[in-house]
Amino acid sequence: MTGSGGNHSLLAKPTVADPQTALTWADRLLREADPSTAGLWPRTAARLIRVALERAVDRHWSSSRPQMLNCPTMMRLLMLEGTLGRPDARDAYLLWSHLSDATHPHPYELAPTASELRRWHDSCSRLAIRLGSDTRTAS
Repeated sequence: MTGSGGNHSLLAKPTVADPQTALTWADRLLREADPSTAGLWPRTAARLIRVALERAVDRHWSSSRPQMLNCPTMMRLLMLEGTLGRPDARDAYLLWSHLSDATHPHPYELAPTASELRRWHDSCSRLAIRLGSDTRTAS
């Protein structure tokens, strides 16, 4: 296809999906018992929470420094120190690590408990809100 569209898409900021969608689905799994998802829902909820965390981080970088989206996820998390401060950036990285462990299980590992998942969900929700508000002031 030819035309005058040119390279405008190369200059546009990348669009990152809203983390709230994944958080809403994870919350639903945590609230609703469904026999058809027995044994599956904990790891699925963990995956959704991890997706939400990654989206929140990506939205932050998309708004403040889009070139950071080319870095590995771990680097994007560690670089949050300038935005969140060292303790909160460390907590964000640890949250992502826990969620990654839960979503890449080994046969001898138990699935995360409902209370662990709820705690991770709440932490991710708070982080998403904080990063969403910080993107307006980031340089």
